[in-house]
Amino acid sequence: MATLIKRRRADGVLVYRVQDRTTGYPTLSETFSALKDARQFLRRVEVDRQAGLAGIKRGRQTLSDAIKDFTETAEFRQRKSGKDTQRHLDWWIDRLGALPLSKITPDLIADHLHKLEADGLTGSTVNRYRSALSRVFRYTVKTRRWTDHNPCGMVERRTEGRRRERVIKPAEWTALLKAARALAADNPPGATRAQLANFLRVTYGTGARSGEVHRLRWEYVDLEAGRLVFHETKTGDARAVPLIGDALAAVADQSAARRDGCPWVFPSPLTDHAPASFDESFPEARLAAKLNTPDARGEVLVIHSLRHSAATEAGRNGATAFEIAALTGHKTLAMVQRYTKTDETHALAALNKRAQS
Repeated sequence: MATLIKRRRADGVLVYRVQDRTTGYPTLSETFSALKDARQFLRRVEVDRQAGLAGIKRGRQTLSDAIKDFTETAEFRQRKSGKDTQRHLDWWIDRLGALPLSKITPDLIADHLHKLEADGLTGSTVNRYRSALSRVFRYTVKTRRWTDHNPCGMVERRTEGRRRERVIKPAEWTALLKAARALAADNPPGATRAQLANFLRVTYGTGARSGEVHRLRWEYVDLEAGRLVFHETKTGDARAVPLIGDALAAVADQSAARRDGCPWVFPSPLTDHAPASFDESFPEARLAAKLNTPDARGEVLVIHSLRHSAATEAGRNGATAFEIAALTGHKTLAMVQRYTKTDETHALAALNKRAQS
């Protein structure tokens, strides 16, 4: 409840202070030289409280409340990148969702973004996590008036521009898979760590985005035909991918432990309503495999490196840009041109063919 306090300053001037220290709200304190102004402000605070606006303006709602409200808007549902943004917002919910909006500071946001960088994510990817959260805060400020500022505005954006180039070597893949299987051996079936090895095998074997494999449902998997369909993709377009070799074996392993009523190929061990998250188990396996050291470009191995590696290997083995695009789901040939053979050896071969014609 707001209170009016009369006090005399050191210089002898009489002032009036309105304070509100209600639990769950940021402290409100305003000082006035005129009693009339102080009383008017006090009444306004009390009216706002009765109308439910004081709590709204001072951020009593949690971040989970704000994200839920934001993602139910028509504007969000119509966005082509909505599914990707939802994934980023889910990440924030897992870490800060229970906090009131008023408790989410620029320093707190920056600390979590630094953790993403430590896990090897590029500047452009980290910026997407920042932008997703910023959109929610802009919504709470302009539309809902649940808070009066956007803390993301004080968080520095990362430098973008450099593409991810880290390719996993055969020996590194062997070490990573061995470490992931060791985690599985130390955990009960169905645990996130027990599923990590199969998740990596499918990601590497299909060249898919980790988010696409993460959200893969059983209804889109045909083990007999050796085929799966990614419906929840970054571009919004469904994509069919052959399921062969080690990737097929990995999905078959998951099928053996399939839970009735659970739609996910890689389910959360806690609920049937969400897929598993490998944000913690992958760094553990990477550390156990001694792959935490950055390469010459300063890149740390991340799950996305498996997708880049699969596309690179396809290009080295003679796949055309069209074939790589069909595998990876890139929208334009310019996006996959770097995976095709363009080194000096192949340039020399092209010249020799021209000379012989």
